[in-house]
Amino acid sequence: MMSDFLTTHQTQPPTISVFWYLVIVMVFIGLVTLTLVSYKKDSYRKCFLGLQIFQLLILYGWYLSHHIPLSNSLPFYHCRLAMFALVFLPDRWPLKQYFALLGVSGAAFALGYPVFDPYSFPHITSFSFLLGHYCLLVNGLVYLLRHFGSERLSAGTLVLWTFALDAFLLGVNALTGGNYGLLKHPPIMPDDHIWLNYLVVSGLLSAMLLLIHALFRRGEKRSRRVLETVKAELPID
Repeated sequence: MMSDFLTTHQTQPPTISVFWYLVIVMVFIGLVTLTLVSYKKDSYRKCFLGLQIFQLLILYGWYLSHHIPLSNSLPFYHCRLAMFALVFLPDRWPLKQYFALLGVSGAAFALGYPVFDPYSFPHITSFSFLLGHYCLLVNGLVYLLRHFGSERLSAGTLVLWTFALDAFLLGVNALTGGNYGLLKHPPIMPDDHIWLNYLVVSGLLSAMLLLIHALFRRGEKRSRRVLETVKAELPID
């Protein structure tokens, strides 16, 4: 029923069986494969941007209409920030490339280890979690495949921005009592070591960003070599 789908009555996070976990992972792999084939198509890009906007509108519409507290309803999760950045920021901004890298890595972490809100399935939060992260994965990959430029961000900048962002999220958590960035209650870690959580979460996220950045930088270099080879083989009048 729609009332259950939109309820604010918290229960327990839904349990994911092995079958449904495999489904989540297979959809992830399928979307990566499809994006590698279809990223040049404007219709594909617009479709997933539209789905992302739809997901954000229904989620924040629910937050506002049901007066969800600021400890959970602010757009300060890593992936949520990346969703807004990929929808609204200009393509040539280094910050958009940062959030594209953050979005791909965040979607991989989130879908590889799903942490749902404490509402019985199906619920708007679990629907938004899955749709939002799948769209974020596609939108991040599409942006990087179409616009990645290694000169925009250095490795040091990626790490610096990640630790700075997480320090900001620590401040937001202190003010709101929230768990933004999973820094207060990260999975499989003690809750009473905030600064350890900060270092571990920021370090793991930085490592993932550097890995994805290195992969796209290698692809960029390969494309340049191919282009230079083609130009060298062209006949000169």
